[in-house]
Amino acid sequence: MKIAVAVDGSDNALRATDYAIMLMQQFSGAKLELIHVIDFNKEDERLLKQSPNSLAMYQKKKMQSALKLVNDSGIVAEVTMLQGNPHQQIIKHVNTNEIDHLILSSRGLKLLKKLVMGSVSQKVIKHVNSSVTIIK
Repeated sequence: MKIAVAVDGSDNALRATDYAIMLMQQFSGAKLELIHVIDFNKEDERLLKQSPNSLAMYQKKKMQSALKLVNDSGIVAEVTMLQGNPHQQIIKHVNTNEIDHLILSSRGLKLLKKLVMGSVSQKVIKHVNSSVTIIK
């Protein structure tokens, strides 16, 4: 079984990582993958495109807390860094890499913003071929 967690550096993503660790302890032989997507359409992340060193430091910072949780639990995780639209990249990655279970966090967007934009987790749920757990 291959379990993946989408990590964005948020507290909710850490709760999703905790849940993944709990699942890993239930399934011997399971593999864990942490996924981070950098979105160059966001203004603060777009600036990182100009400096590979800054980009690498930014990605490491976003993954650091989740990776520490995993390492402290004694689990070895694969780390995947993707670039582009988060929901599109997560869907593509999960569907092409035989991931059995995806764990996402939900940020809890305000109603108006959710109606206009939708959330990454809602978009991903509709299009991935694996089972999905959403953590708030």
